[in-house]
Amino acid sequence: MHSLMYVSSVRGEFTPADLEELTTQAARKNARREITGMLAYNGKSFMQLLEGNQAQIEALVEKIGKDKRHRDLIVIRRREIETRECPDWTMRSFVVPMERAGDAVRLSVSLPDDFEFDTRLLFTSFGSMVRQTSGGSAS
Repeated sequence: MHSLMYVSSVRGEFTPADLEELTTQAARKNARREITGMLAYNGKSFMQLLEGNQAQIEALVEKIGKDKRHRDLIVIRRREIETRECPDWTMRSFVVPMERAGDAVRLSVSLPDDFEFDTRLLFTSFGSMVRQTSGGSAS
C-alpha cells in the first residue's frame, strides 16, 4: 500500500462551505477507490495525506495538481506502508491554524491513534503556522 502527503496553496477564495463540499465529494470518490486520508486547511494552504493503491494515489495527485482550487502542489512524502494511518476515514478535514494556546495539542490528540510520529508532527506543525490577519498582526 502507498502513502503520499502533499501541500498546495489555495487559489482564490475558499470558504468553510467550499471545504465541506470538497471533503464530502472526496470522501465519496475515495470510498470507491479504497483511498483513505486527511485534509488540513489553514486559510492559505492545504496539507493532505492519501493512502491506497499507488497508481490510484498518483493519478489522484496529478488530478489535484490540475484542480482550479490548488496551485503550487508539492509532494512532501511518498512511501510504502504496511497499514493505513487513517483506516476509517475516506476523507476527513480539519481547519487550522491554531489561534489560542493549547490548540496544537487539541489538534494532535484529535488525530488518529494510528498516526506515526512524523505524520502527527507534520500535521501539527502545519496547523501551528501563524496566519497574518488583515490588521497585520499575528493571530
